[in-house]
Amino acid sequence: MNKIILLFSVLFLVNHSLKAQSEAVIDTLQGELEDIVVVGYEGNRSLMETPGAVSNIKAERISGFDESSIVYGLNAVPGVRIEQRAPGSYRVAIRGSSLRAPFGVRNVKIYWNDIPFTEPSGSTPLNLLDVINMQEAEIIKGPAGSIYGAGNGGAILFNSRQSSADRIGVGAMIGSYGTNRYTAFAEQQTDRANLRFNYSNQSSDGYREQLFLERQTAELSTRYQLNDKQILKTSFLYSDLYYGIPGGLTLQQYQDDPSQARPGNPFVLGSVEANASIDQQAFLAGISHDVEITERLSNLTTLYGNFSAFENPFNLDYKKDSRKSGGGRTRFYFDTDLGEVRTRFTFGGEYQAANYAARNYENTGGSTGALNFDDEIKIQSSLLFLNTEIDLPADFYLTAGLSYNRLTYNLNRLVTNLQDDVPGVAEKSFDPEFIPRVGLLKKFSEALSLHGSISNGFSPPTIEEFRTNEGSIALNLEAEQGTNYELGFRGSFPKVRFSYDVTGFLFKLSETIVQQPSDRNSTVVFENTGATDQYGLEAATSWRIVQNRDRFIESLDWNLSYSYHDFSFVDYRKEGEDYSGNELTGVAPHSLNSSWQLDTSTGIYVNLNYNFTDEIPLNDANTVYSEAYHLLQSRIGYRVGFFDSMNLDAYFGIDNLLDETYSLGNDLNAFGDRFYQPAAPRNWFGGLKVTVDL
Repeated sequence: MNKIILLFSVLFLVNHSLKAQSEAVIDTLQGELEDIVVVGYEGNRSLMETPGAVSNIKAERISGFDESSIVYGLNAVPGVRIEQRAPGSYRVAIRGSSLRAPFGVRNVKIYWNDIPFTEPSGSTPLNLLDVINMQEAEIIKGPAGSIYGAGNGGAILFNSRQSSADRIGVGAMIGSYGTNRYTAFAEQQTDRANLRFNYSNQSSDGYREQLFLERQTAELSTRYQLNDKQILKTSFLYSDLYYGIPGGLTLQQYQDDPSQARPGNPFVLGSVEANASIDQQAFLAGISHDVEITERLSNLTTLYGNFSAFENPFNLDYKKDSRKSGGGRTRFYFDTDLGEVRTRFTFGGEYQAANYAARNYENTGGSTGALNFDDEIKIQSSLLFLNTEIDLPADFYLTAGLSYNRLTYNLNRLVTNLQDDVPGVAEKSFDPEFIPRVGLLKKFSEALSLHGSISNGFSPPTIEEFRTNEGSIALNLEAEQGTNYELGFRGSFPKVRFSYDVTGFLFKLSETIVQQPSDRNSTVVFENTGATDQYGLEAATSWRIVQNRDRFIESLDWNLSYSYHDFSFVDYRKEGEDYSGNELTGVAPHSLNSSWQLDTSTGIYVNLNYNFTDEIPLNDANTVYSEAYHLLQSRIGYRVGFFDSMNLDAYFGIDNLLDETYSLGNDLNAFGDRFYQPAAPRNWFGGLKVTVDL
């Protein structure tokens, strides 16, 4: 409570100290900051009035490079690091949240078209989505549990492309290492409804052995205006994904031949021999109903179902899962006036349930061998939340929220052939979590606002941590607990078309879930231990240097983002070693991303992107670091229109222009010192897109 009072006091003091300066700035500016509306904490309001670290990424930024991956667009957001150890394998870190993720996306809650895309276990199959399924992304950094539940890292809200006309389009791209990509879309709009169909087919042989990728996605999204007060939306997604897992290399293997896959030995299969890969087919169906009940009360409800088959031959075993999940999310919005103060109450809930038939086998040359164990897994996750937004006098905006969260795992081991293991039921009901958040923003003008917030968060173990590949069940694991303190400011200088967003934060994490080597084989198990202190500064700027439709250079944009992260372990002991004070594993202290976009009156355009990533500690002992790298990427294209209805975009690009030797993702605390997952050297791509207005 004292810290909350202190936060409010700081904002009120800054109000008086900056008032004169703000008025002086306003007198010298022309125009206003672009009014970017964000969902945020279910506020659906201007970014300038949202107290929190929120970033909005449009489609042209997500797909502004080669359109085959989300990595390049989202890594432009300060504090965010998307790793890609294989073309179909993502790992998402927001402010270091991937510490406990040896693979997959964890500790971040993800939604797609209002549908919970994160499974009730806390894992997210983000690789099932293609860039064509994303119109924009909204990233909430830091705990967002007061609205979205589990996930200390934050939340990402994806929305697919919406139809705006009667139009069809096709695209094709080829590139190094056998890369082929084909896309098609069709959209139609009527007075009351619109529809869009997206299709993508992408394949690649990959730079390394066992680095192939085959992915097809098909999406159908509709929006129908039932009447003046009701809107119905549907989203259907089918994804067929098959990609190889080359595995990590030791430093010597990395230096000798970075294109090789993980070799085998007399005890463990190599990645090629084991056919280490992921083969997954998934179908997702969701429906949303938006209704204005009264002039002050409205409701938005989403229901969904998800069905997938998952197969994962690995160096040590072979997994086969059949997964079914479903649930929904509803929220009521009530707008009222408390005296002269505008107030919005948002209250609602989310429920998810899953049922997995999960079998683990021996891997015999890439095929299923003897059965190790057979589990039936049931998961239930639920949350209730209440959020209040109050527009206070003098352009202060207050947000306060609270959620109640439950999670239960029920595992029935039907068959086991493991030593010292018996069939039976294991159930883990985690303690209920009450997660609060309070934020306050002062808006000095249309071009300057200051915000601060304090929020709690939690992150329970995923099913992959609760039930590990080597068969153990971690009934003693508890949820990580975190508290985030944040202060930031954002604004613009409209006269010169320059905007900025700067945030400083302190995140304190306890009950940290960390990896430990297994006694049974060379996989990992997990345990709660220690804590972290995470200090950070994140800044993003955008400058439209040139804006003139009457000249050869019609526009020139420069975007810059920078992250400083001073993250360290506190009171952390592992295997008899004391790592207290060490740098947090997997986090670069400094990272910078700079991009330039040039458009000319002839239709020629040029995109350049530069990324600097500092050295990264790869183990908790801080004895192994990845080298810092400079990544330069370029794309040049030509856009032209034909016959008043046809548009063509031809482009060519080069990735890793400086031919750096680097890893776009590393294996942390890797068994056998296999830390390195080499990325491709200099490579190229080129493509063509055609759209026709009907």
